[in-house]
Amino acid sequence: MKEFLRSLGLVSLVFAATSWLAERTFYGDVDDNGVLQESFFLPLSVILGIAGLICLALSFVVKSRR
Repeated sequence: MKEFLRSLGLVSLVFAATSWLAERTFYGDVDDNGVLQESFFLPLSVILGIAGLICLALSFVVKSRR
């Protein structure tokens, strides 16, 4: 269980970083009409980042069953 939580946390953080990079690369600008262009990648990166940090924190708290 400990290894699963740690792997899940790391994968979530990688996906969060990828979503954040996509947001910064393709969106987040103000267009010619003065409208802010946002996407779903910013909230997705925040949600995945928080989930990844929670999974990593739980992996250090949970004891192994061996």
